[in-house]
Amino acid sequence: MALEAVVRANASGRLIVVTIAAVPLLFVISGLAIRYAAFASVSEETGFAAYARALCRWDCAWYIGISEQGYERFPIPDHSNVGRWGFFPLYPMLVAAIRSVFPFPTILIATITSIACSYAACLVAWPLLEKNMSAYVLYCAFLLSGPFSFHFTTFLSEPLFVLLTSCVFLALKRSSYLAAGVSSALLSATRLVGVFVVFATVIQMFSEHRRQGGSALSFPHWLLGRPVLLVAVLISPAGLFAYILFLYLTVGDGFAFLHIQRAFGRVAGNPLVFLWDGLSAVPTTGWLPRAPQWSALAAITGLALSAVLAARRQYGAALFCALCIILPLITNLASMVRYVIGLAPLTMMLAVLLSASQLIWLAALVLFLGACYFTTVAWIGGYLALV
Repeated sequence: MALEAVVRANASGRLIVVTIAAVPLLFVISGLAIRYAAFASVSEETGFAAYARALCRWDCAWYIGISEQGYERFPIPDHSNVGRWGFFPLYPMLVAAIRSVFPFPTILIATITSIACSYAACLVAWPLLEKNMSAYVLYCAFLLSGPFSFHFTTFLSEPLFVLLTSCVFLALKRSSYLAAGVSSALLSATRLVGVFVVFATVIQMFSEHRRQGGSALSFPHWLLGRPVLLVAVLISPAGLFAYILFLYLTVGDGFAFLHIQRAFGRVAGNPLVFLWDGLSAVPTTGWLPRAPQWSALAAITGLALSAVLAARRQYGAALFCALCIILPLITNLASMVRYVIGLAPLTMMLAVLLSASQLIWLAALVLFLGACYFTTVAWIGGYLALV
């Protein structure tokens, strides 16, 4: 009897592992099919390479330039005076490294790599979602077959950012602080706001200290007495510091990634004013919201979900997500939808909330899959410039 129980347990365990791997794979296939159908409906070209090129919109071109040519050292005749420095280097470097092994077009390699990163992010999300299968299915559908899945399957920073963010929070969940520090360092080399995840690490350490009976005042001494924890904190911003050093040595301005923002129309202002301007940008014809309204609604939704995270005592994730929204919001609303959907703790929380009711879960799943076609057509056509 005991042997039979062990066999059944092993069989059940293998079935769960296969299911966990199969669910995101299913949405990889369905997402590709839906987005390719959208591509075929607006393009006379055929083939995966043409599909990959069609999805490469807006910032994707900047990442291709970095991956193939590196960063500029001005002055360069006949080149744009905007510069590529505002785009962080880790993902373009990864694609360039893969291209050195597989001699295929950059956008083709980047598209496959992005899909692989998004698939891996789904797998990492399983334990973060507390093995909630309903939430897991919805999260995988959102990332790989949802209305914004083109962001996670083309050459943008979102796929790697989501994967590394998930790795950080999984490491913190398991109290693997050194792993969290390494993932944080990579995250800070992927996007500027990635450096904020160090606060989540410190908050988790503080929570562990309090669980052990320590006081708030004794936390600094407790932390200093644990070199591994201290190293984890100190290496978290290493990716950002490495990029600053690179820019200083090559361009002469270590903070060129900040100074170049003016060329993209990003100037510091009142975030509340930006939100109001976005919400009040009502369409002159039709009833569909305009891009500024979508961006403002995305920012408000993201901050609301951050508050939900805080209410559920996920303070580190809440603070990280709020900072990742507020920092770009200080300049304007551009790309705000991208920034919000690229925050893994928020989309996971959304999946959990939508899974509370079976009917709502089913409606959300149908909506995700149904909207994928139309948003992909809009993305390829250039109608989603600000999202």
